[in-house]
Amino acid sequence: MTDPQKTSDPQTAAGTAALLQRIEALEAENAALRATLAEREDDGLTVRALNDDLRAVNGDLEESRRALAESERRLRAVFNSATDHAILTVDRQGRLTSWNPGAGRILGWEAEAIRGLHLEVIYPPEDRAAGRPARAVEAALAAGHCREERWYQRRDGSRFWGAATLVPLRDEDMEGFLCILRDLSRERESEEAARASHARTVEILESTSDAFYAVDHEFRFTYVNHKAEELWGRRREDLLGRIYPEIFPQIVGSEAFEAHLTAARERRPVTVETLSPILQQWIEARIHPSGPGGTGLAVYFRDVTERRTAQQALLRAKEEAERANLAKSKFLAAASHDLRQPLQSLLLFVDVLKPHVIGPRGHNALTHLGRGLDALKDLLDSLLDISRLDADIVEPVIEDFPIRPLMEHIAAAYQPVAAAKGLLLLVSCPPVSVRSDRTLLTRMVRNLIENALRYTEAGRIEVEARCIAEGSSGGHSAGGRLRIEVRDTGIGIPPDHLDRIWEEFHQVGNQERDRNRGLGLGLAIVKRLSGLLDHPVEVRSAVGRGACFGIELPLGERPARAEPAAAAQAPGVGRFAVLVDDDAIVLLGLETIFKEWGYEVLVAGSTDRALDGLRKASKRPDIVVADYRLRDGRFGTEAVSRIRDLYEEAIPGVILTGETGPDCERDAAAHGLGIIHKPVTPRQLSQALGRLFGPA
Repeated sequence: MTDPQKTSDPQTAAGTAALLQRIEALEAENAALRATLAEREDDGLTVRALNDDLRAVNGDLEESRRALAESERRLRAVFNSATDHAILTVDRQGRLTSWNPGAGRILGWEAEAIRGLHLEVIYPPEDRAAGRPARAVEAALAAGHCREERWYQRRDGSRFWGAATLVPLRDEDMEGFLCILRDLSRERESEEAARASHARTVEILESTSDAFYAVDHEFRFTYVNHKAEELWGRRREDLLGRIYPEIFPQIVGSEAFEAHLTAARERRPVTVETLSPILQQWIEARIHPSGPGGTGLAVYFRDVTERRTAQQALLRAKEEAERANLAKSKFLAAASHDLRQPLQSLLLFVDVLKPHVIGPRGHNALTHLGRGLDALKDLLDSLLDISRLDADIVEPVIEDFPIRPLMEHIAAAYQPVAAAKGLLLLVSCPPVSVRSDRTLLTRMVRNLIENALRYTEAGRIEVEARCIAEGSSGGHSAGGRLRIEVRDTGIGIPPDHLDRIWEEFHQVGNQERDRNRGLGLGLAIVKRLSGLLDHPVEVRSAVGRGACFGIELPLGERPARAEPAAAAQAPGVGRFAVLVDDDAIVLLGLETIFKEWGYEVLVAGSTDRALDGLRKASKRPDIVVADYRLRDGRFGTEAVSRIRDLYEEAIPGVILTGETGPDCERDAAAHGLGIIHKPVTPRQLSQALGRLFGPA
């Protein structure tokens, strides 16, 4: 039969004890009836009556035993399944008699190891020494139960915060106790974390420079920080628990209170800058839904009177500056003619003076005067252009026109300048039509190329136009756009200068105001033209890695007309020549004469630059003309050989040289190249080309 000391639920244990008592009584009654039956077995009637009584008692006894078994089964199921509770039974001497799986999990003991040990093993040493286990037993006997929350100890000595209930298991002789223990470590940690979080929140709210208060769904104050007390001049004790509009009735109907109502009604943050009816000062309030279901409000606010006053003063100053700037621009634009006339006269008289100046000192002074006047003219032209743009005097003429002729014209103008600096200038453009002002767009592209030339000492400048929208071909697009990029390999732009380069007179790395670097107005004009034409302009750059400027403009609505076929009277028409020479003056002369003969020309100061340009070109060269001795110990024969390798063809080539030794001739012959000795006349060069592929 089950021991009632092993039960876990006090009520269930008491029921089990009652059933046992009932069974014992029935068994005693059964024994008495059997004895009576033995004495009267000669009396048949009595025997039959006693048998009937005996069967009734046995039936009650069997039913009680079944009820007891079912009760024990349920009790054992609860006992074993309660893994989140430790359920222990203790005898009258305090020894542990049973132990459920939850006790093993929580306390780390096995039932066989702990059975028979005293209950005090689950208490820390200091509690044992203080007699805590005995006092818990006394309290349970006195009150019928004892519940404690305190530190308990596992088998390995580690501690946990738990809640234990000790209940006496009573019968006539007092059988023992039932102990139910639960580990509350996580709950305690959560409570401590919540308290710490609350303390941190209060610390933040009290240390912030913003005033803060919180209200519930009835607009009762639930929190007010020190800064709010200071601004309102009210103690928080006088505010907490009271209704906001009752304390400050002047708030009702104000913009600030309407913002409170909006945040509460729509459950979304609201920010408002308004005149506070409480403070009679400008405040900025940020109102956030808070509390259960977002029905309350958390409000941060600050006094922004000084900031607003400063903003208004700044706005007035800005408007005044804009009016003054507009007046200045209108004056300069109107005075354009009067300012240009005397300068034009000076320029003319300088040229008139040239034949009348005698001696090197006079010519030197006149040269410096001419350069100064040229710089003054450039400055005046740029200033007047900016002033006219600022005064809204410039009226763009928007039309559809083919972009390629414009780009080719610009390329022809600047390629000699680039070549003179030893730079490779590459221009590519699709045959499309764009919608813009032809003159102003030309000015934008020219200014970007001039900027690249000023800040690029070596390498190349690439001007590339490309369509950036699908469906744009043949110069006709529905909503398509063209992007023109000017890329260089110059000094680059520091990050803190990227916004300032569009300002007047701002130049990167030109503190000495070297006029060879320009005046610092070209990009300012580009920016203004960008706004006027609605052609967005942007820049990407890194120090030491060059810069890339981009312009975006719409494609035209009508296709670009096919370019007329070129006349065939020049010997180089239809042919593509690559010219390689590290002397910029010689290279410029070669380029000029080849273009006169009708060639399409790619010029380069080195082999690598020539290869870079060819990789971007759309066709193979017909002829390569290269100086024999190039910089960095390189040779023209190598240039021709590498260009041939690029196309895997034996492209014709000519070597120019000023050397008289045999090495150059042997090297040229080994590569199958003709050789011409400098100085060379155009006639000699033409004859050498004629020997290669005959007259065109």
